[in-house]
Amino acid sequence: MVAMPVDTPADRPRPATVPDLSGDRSGRSAADDTGSSPSALADGLRIGLWQPIDNASVTFFRIAFGVLMAAWAWNYLDSGRVTNLYVEPEFFFTYFGFDWIRPWPGIGMYLHFAAILTFALMIAAGCFYRLATVGFALSFVYVFLLDRTNYQNHYYLIGLFGCLLTVLPLHRNVSVDAWRKPEILSQTVPAWVLWAIRFHVAVPYFFGGIAKLTPDWLLGQPMGIYLSTKTDIPVIGTLLSWQGAGIATSWFGLFFDLLIVPALLWRRTRVLAYLMSVAFHLTNSMLFQIHVFPWFMIVATTIFFEPDWPRRVLSVGRAQPVTSGNDVAKGNSGNGPPRWVLAVVVAYILFHCLWPLRGRLYGSETSWDERGHLFSWRMMLRAKEVGVGYAVVDPKSGKVANVDHKQFVDEEQSGKFARDPEMILLMAHFIADRFESEMGWRPQVHAFALASLNGRKPQLMIDPNVDLAAETRGQFGQRDWVMPLTEPLRLEPWNLPVDQWRQHVELPEIGFLKTPPAGE
Repeated sequence: MVAMPVDTPADRPRPATVPDLSGDRSGRSAADDTGSSPSALADGLRIGLWQPIDNASVTFFRIAFGVLMAAWAWNYLDSGRVTNLYVEPEFFFTYFGFDWIRPWPGIGMYLHFAAILTFALMIAAGCFYRLATVGFALSFVYVFLLDRTNYQNHYYLIGLFGCLLTVLPLHRNVSVDAWRKPEILSQTVPAWVLWAIRFHVAVPYFFGGIAKLTPDWLLGQPMGIYLSTKTDIPVIGTLLSWQGAGIATSWFGLFFDLLIVPALLWRRTRVLAYLMSVAFHLTNSMLFQIHVFPWFMIVATTIFFEPDWPRRVLSVGRAQPVTSGNDVAKGNSGNGPPRWVLAVVVAYILFHCLWPLRGRLYGSETSWDERGHLFSWRMMLRAKEVGVGYAVVDPKSGKVANVDHKQFVDEEQSGKFARDPEMILLMAHFIADRFESEMGWRPQVHAFALASLNGRKPQLMIDPNVDLAAETRGQFGQRDWVMPLTEPLRLEPWNLPVDQWRQHVELPEIGFLKTPPAGE
């Protein structure tokens, strides 16, 4: 740890040192800080975070981020996913409060993804960086909010990074902007830039581990179910068919997520931890369809190396230390930012540390009712198979008709939406609105949803006697229409096809099937 003097008011104790936040040295301060006040320590942290460090690693991150996001956008255009997900479907499962966001008409979505690709390449090149980062953040978040059936934790992470890049000065080196305006050229950034990126890389790892502290995961599910479908993979398929593969993989994943960040932060274990991270993500890429996430994390995790590691690699040895002078972080007043800025940063960090834990406050199984599932880094925690059907009831005559919801959604939406009761409710509202606009009267809408969670015997997830069209949306409300999970985890996962489930499940009396016409 490198000692740095701290200028503090005379009426406060003066700490002898502040931490070196660059992450590339270790040591111990000889000063006794036991007498330091919280205010002085806050000042020390504030000033320490504003110290200049080598910007080589964050510049590499900027370039890699831009290249990967451009490749992602191109894949969506080239593979037809833009057409399948945003052009052909008639209905979209919006996020609560964002129902007003709709896909562009005509060729608009193709142009939109072309814009994302362009902004990403501009970020990689550091070309009109501020415009590029703001354009990328807005265009990516727009796509993210279009349909929650396409929610992925890594899309959430990319959206956060997209917004974060708008305030990070990552265009001052190896960039078109620095070539156009030599006065902005710098070899350093404030230390907070490095730690902001590290924080957002660390959060999915750590809270992904916290989320795994569930009875199902510790007993090997749903990993056992996932791995049982991969036994035909050459070489490792035999290992995956081993009865204990699910438990072993689950516990390894738990400890990996909880310990990888401390191991990356400690210099002695950093290289080994990074190699394990690479192996972990490559294995995930081979076993599961998780798109760009493994490659993004392999690149992003390099941020835990010393800030000058790209210079060392390119120089094949120890790089010369960067000089200060004009390279000192632009806008550094010498005393760091105002205290209110540190308060905002602390509030931001607390939010991202507490928000993923909100599901534990509901007192229910998150993987079942999905409350608190999104934006919580709950990765690979549920193998959930659901069979769902809708019935509409004329409140005046009591007549009942089945509705095929698949006529409104594509195959991918149909395979995902029924896992989440909130999306089942949203589809019920759409069906009611559709009937009302075409028939002139608003029906009751009932859902019959049987679900099997992590190999459990199927049970009703939605109360079929509740008129969902009359229920209000909102993730935070109490969902009395969601049936509680009562089926225990099985040693042998349930494997009967969905069309045979009703023969094995005890069903309650369904009142709306016997509803007499009004007035009788």
